[in-house]
Amino acid sequence: MSVILPCFNGAATLAVQLEALTLQDWPGGWELIVVNNGSTDGSMAMVEAYRARLPVLQIVEAYVPGTPRLGVPHSYNTGIKAATGDAFVFCEADDEVAPGWLAAMGRALTAHDFVLARLDHRKLNADWLHPPHGEGYQSAGLFRMPVAPHLFSASACGFGLSRSIYERLGPLNIDFPIVHDGEYCWRAQLAGYALHFEAEALVHYREKSSLMARFRQGQNWGRDTTRLHHHYGTAMGRLSLPRHLVSMARSLPAGAWAALSRALRHPQGQAMLAEWIWSFGWATGKLQLILQKPALSPKKGMALAAAGAATAAAADQVASG
Repeated sequence: MSVILPCFNGAATLAVQLEALTLQDWPGGWELIVVNNGSTDGSMAMVEAYRARLPVLQIVEAYVPGTPRLGVPHSYNTGIKAATGDAFVFCEADDEVAPGWLAAMGRALTAHDFVLARLDHRKLNADWLHPPHGEGYQSAGLFRMPVAPHLFSASACGFGLSRSIYERLGPLNIDFPIVHDGEYCWRAQLAGYALHFEAEALVHYREKSSLMARFRQGQNWGRDTTRLHHHYGTAMGRLSLPRHLVSMARSLPAGAWAALSRALRHPQGQAMLAEWIWSFGWATGKLQLILQKPALSPKKGMALAAAGAATAAAADQVASG
């Protein structure tokens, strides 16, 4: 089995993940492929310091000096090219895999082609960064789009893929630097694969820890998610702009209340503001894409409609694995 870890200037958090990886085990043996995307902060020296504590370690280069730096999906694809395993498990430099994570992913991959780990949003984050309601994204199951085509999505930091599904579906799409994971999930479902949520495989997920970083993350997600809908021909109708502007306007009082609650030091004030900032960033990113009016891609439009209906009918079964 091959574990793929992309890294660009991850020295601030990387040691936590490397330490966690030294505790992993898989009876069939495993390798760690660290993909360096042009780090300049000493990250790779940190990786080298763990070489004796990891079973098989490769460092491969994803960045070619003098060319544009490509994103995380390019790093994952580069790592897979160097991997020798029959299955690939993804992790990231700012998270922490829990004890038993790799064994749980490995067991699940013996029965499923596409496995998704459970995410925990508490261990690595201050209380105010935790959502005021619920346990956060991918903590109890997969996220299902609330609008058509109602397909499931998941975070790449919890991906497990058989080599056979990767060879059939092809590499992650580098045109989606943020929602490459969502695009791959959609692509898999359209090809007839089910997504298996593996609750025993746990990843501690690290949230953005400043309000500006949260806004920018939400903005990037909103922009790329809207592009994903356009890519598959499921963009909203002609009234999408006025409807979205009304929705954004209606969210402003909630933002003002969250800011006031934080200023008055109400117990949930800071958490409410952090959640609202991310959501408003998402709405801003979506607005930017609507205004750009990207050309709709005819790719898979008819197939997506049919697959969406079938997926909706089997939603609970797929989500529970």
